[in-house]
Amino acid sequence: MDRYKQFGIPNNFDELLPDLKSKTLKWETVCYSGTKINQSAKISYYATISTNPYGDIILSPGLGTNTDIDPLMKMLTFWALTHRHNVITINTFLGDFIDQPSFEQAQINTYPEFVSLLESSIKFIEPYSVASKNILIGHSAGATGIIDALNNIAKKEEKININSVMLFAPWASEEWHETFKGLVYTRCESNNFENPNKILPIMNIFDADLTKKARYMSIMPKFFNEMDNSPFRPNLMNKWNSYITIIAGEKDKKAPKEVLEQRFQELEKQPNRNLFKFIVLPNAKHSFLHIYENNQSVISLIKSQRKRLR
Repeated sequence: MDRYKQFGIPNNFDELLPDLKSKTLKWETVCYSGTKINQSAKISYYATISTNPYGDIILSPGLGTNTDIDPLMKMLTFWALTHRHNVITINTFLGDFIDQPSFEQAQINTYPEFVSLLESSIKFIEPYSVASKNILIGHSAGATGIIDALNNIAKKEEKININSVMLFAPWASEEWHETFKGLVYTRCESNNFENPNKILPIMNIFDADLTKKARYMSIMPKFFNEMDNSPFRPNLMNKWNSYITIIAGEKDKKAPKEVLEQRFQELEKQPNRNLFKFIVLPNAKHSFLHIYENNQSVISLIKSQRKRLR
């Protein structure tokens, strides 16, 4: 049986998604970090046509992407809206592409600013989310940022009204970040791009396919240093009082499953250990593009989270 059909998704869902989003979009707004830099995120709310929704799926994409182009996020959006879930998307400056690399943009696109922006966005959407029936899904840097944002809220002893958090491949390794920087700088040299400030202009092939041109989101190398040096705080994650599922890809070289499992073992030592779960998706790489190649698909995981919310 075709895996898309098995989970109620047509093979051409990618073509159908723009119209579906247009018909289900209820509102969009801009949320600000509230810091001195005061970067903004676009928050969009899509309401399923069902009169009795299961709840909300909240999406936080990774570095150099957004929910309009990321394959995993697009699939989740289509499935959710056609299977009785509302969808809330948080698109930050990490997916904001412009025509030319920008040193000015890179200077304000910091990791602390990203975390502050996610924290503000999570607090902003709280009144609009179905109480006790929401699932926050972060991928890669979007997952790492969510962890630090929720930890900031917990540190302030503020209530976190997120029932379930699914973290796909958080905590990418320092080794991968060094490799990534080398790849970007090599591309700059091959394109004869003078880069005295050592910015990292990041492209996305899916954005290029959509816009038919090369566009860039720029950060400084210190973005990775700030993210890598953000402390792992299982004691604060314990205070979320949310179901937490950490998902690793078996073949992920950016966020190796061994590293994620080691952190999960530390998390399991906390009092709320019954709320925590660790899953390795067989054959999956960091992008989780081929999500139907095993029985523990991404959609199966969401369904399992929904059952936990009852």
